[in-house]
Amino acid sequence: MKAKLLSHERNGTWTLVPHGPEKHSIGCRWVFAKKRDENGRVIRYKARLVTKGFKQKFGVAFFETYSPVANMNSIRVVLAVCAVNGYTMEQLDADTAFLNSGLKDLVYMDVPPFGIENDGNDVYKLPKN
Repeated sequence: MKAKLLSHERNGTWTLVPHGPEKHSIGCRWVFAKKRDENGRVIRYKARLVTKGFKQKFGVAFFETYSPVANMNSIRVVLAVCAVNGYTMEQLDADTAFLNSGLKDLVYMDVPPFGIENDGNDVYKLPKN
């Protein structure tokens, strides 16, 4: 977990700033998972830090609620055009793609409950676009 937090700091995912009365922060928690091989044996333990976004209030902490995803009909059209014209198709997966997109609104997050030293007077500022 400590390595995960350090990688977030190196990537500029957040900045540690003093907590003030005007900074309404949202909580966070750790989510743990086990990565298994084809035989069901645990090969790796994973941990990720998530915000408690369900505690945010519409109109106060955020103003839009949508997720930009491709329409399935659009995907089918692109695949059909590629198939008809004999194009070669490839796919990719961008690791930590969500870390590369900024936020539209200013968000402050509480420091995780464990994994990093904090006196309780600081919060993480998540970067905007």
